[in-house]
Amino acid sequence: MATDLLNISSDARNTLLVVTTLIVAVTFQAALNPPGGVWQDDRYDPEQNCKVVPANLNNCTRLAQAGSSVLHTRSEVRYGTFIFVNTLAFSAATSTIFFLLEGSPFQTETLISIYCMNFAYAASVGAVQPQTPTTWTLLFVALFSPYIFRLFSHIIKSHKEAREQDLPQGPPVFQRGAC
Repeated sequence: MATDLLNISSDARNTLLVVTTLIVAVTFQAALNPPGGVWQDDRYDPEQNCKVVPANLNNCTRLAQAGSSVLHTRSEVRYGTFIFVNTLAFSAATSTIFFLLEGSPFQTETLISIYCMNFAYAASVGAVQPQTPTTWTLLFVALFSPYIFRLFSHIIKSHKEAREQDLPQGPPVFQRGAC
């Protein structure tokens, strides 16, 4: 079984690619259709008698907007938790795919498609989530965390390797009976 510089066999690499691709597909779908779905129509305060939407909404309080997450309306904490862990899983999977394909002949195209998919994910989540700074912050922290961790890991590894090369090797070790 052939191995590469990362000591990952071809079979293990292919298995990881399949698993991470499935994770990307599932998490992307979950972002588009969050638990509880999305509101099919606008909801207004029933006490204000706004069943028919007037041209101007001066006296109507909108409780929910069509196309927005039902879960967020019911529980902002649950929605925030869901969107954070779902986005983190999505981003970690796309980061893994890029890492596994690093050095391939199509590395540039893979990188472009992964970044485009990340932006499409953010746009899709933005379409169903409420437009608040908190939800956007959670989304972007989760989206960029795996890439930032990978970058810091690479920097630390590079510094460690450089330090090991700069260290003196010490006095030679003599073996008994070598003469």
